[in-house]
Amino acid sequence: MSASDAAPLRQLRLDALVETPESFGSSYEEEHTLTLADIQEWIVPANDGAMFGVFTADALAGMVGVGRQRKLKMRHKAHVWSMYVAPAHRGRGFARLLMHAAIAHAQTMRGVRQVQLSVTANNTAAVTLYASLGFTVYGHEPEALFVNGQLYDEALMALPLAGK
Repeated sequence: MSASDAAPLRQLRLDALVETPESFGSSYEEEHTLTLADIQEWIVPANDGAMFGVFTADALAGMVGVGRQRKLKMRHKAHVWSMYVAPAHRGRGFARLLMHAAIAHAQTMRGVRQVQLSVTANNTAAVTLYASLGFTVYGHEPEALFVNGQLYDEALMALPLAGK
């Protein structure tokens, strides 16, 4: 993605927060005031992270971010965030394509030994996708998110990077 993709990325992110609020640690209420400059920082981060999008002829269909942990003692780990494919574009392999891009980027991050993510535990489609890519569950956080009066558990998953 490039900085010029900030407007469609902002819209897709807000759509994701409305459509599946239980899938994200953030909320529409927290992010609807983000400016295009804020979103551009996601696309062109100061560190070695990246934001990837998959585009169809007329729209940004999906997104995923990957970034290095910032704390010195945890810089050997990358984290996948904001994974989402719009409902009209699901079932076409876009999520797998985005995850391949995020993993490949993490492999270029010097010293990164593993990629981690968290996923709403009852999202079987996402858990299945991540497992098929080699991620394994290393933890379970009960009641990780409280959304619209309902509690959701999260599965914590990790993928060791080959040769690291």
